[in-house]
Amino acid sequence: MTYLQIEDLEIAYGKNTILRDVTLSCFKPGTITGILGPNGVGKSSFLRTLAGLAPYRGSIQYDETENRTLGHGERARKVSYLPQTLPQGTNLVAYESVISACRAVRPDLPRHIVETMTEAVFDRLNIRHLAFQPMNSMSGGQRQMIGLAQIIVRKPDVMLLDEPTSALDLRWQLGVLDVVRNLVDEQNGIALIALHDINLAMRHCDQIVLFGENSVLSHGVPEHAMSPDMLSRAYHVKGRIETCSQGTHFVIVDGLTNKATPEPITNR
Repeated sequence: MTYLQIEDLEIAYGKNTILRDVTLSCFKPGTITGILGPNGVGKSSFLRTLAGLAPYRGSIQYDETENRTLGHGERARKVSYLPQTLPQGTNLVAYESVISACRAVRPDLPRHIVETMTEAVFDRLNIRHLAFQPMNSMSGGQRQMIGLAQIIVRKPDVMLLDEPTSALDLRWQLGVLDVVRNLVDEQNGIALIALHDINLAMRHCDQIVLFGENSVLSHGVPEHAMSPDMLSRAYHVKGRIETCSQGTHFVIVDGLTNKATPEPITNR
């Protein structure tokens, strides 16, 4: 069981500050947190930093151990990260790529155990038909599914997923998020998922962290974090929260606010 706590986090590239003053202690075992916000506010940078792939100021602690002090192997066993953009791949078949991902963090496991774990993940994601297809022949959505399989087979305490459904149709989007939900429940793990689809987040996430320019605008249960005021501040839209007949909250957007009018382009 792993806890994640963030205090006074600042992320910058050179003189360009991406995020500042981020303090969050809401990431508890057994929860899915949606990371939301408009383009360019630092969602991907936030997840990359939590994965140990970018420098930062402040504190990121996994079980009271500072992220920057974790060894590569220790972090890889505890935290797995799925980037937003996956490489085109090689001629390695999907099955072997997932086996390699598992053995990278569990080299002690016998081959037959790793194969059993890999086959179980392919079945769980309903992608057995992709098992012996070369990675460089796959579509973006198929590579996304194999990337998720590489994460799941490691059984991390924390999953950091950057837009894992962006290349998937509706059926596969729902299927992927259902699998993540089940894994988090079974393993008492933590998942942070960057999403652009607000209503997917409303449906599948226990809580939402909403980023605005350089900072956190709100965090909490979805229907509170995505209030009409926050929708206006983050996205410059007129929106409201409704509840369907099944009791699920969802967002309806009625239009743009006056602040959404594009500024004229000038030389800067």
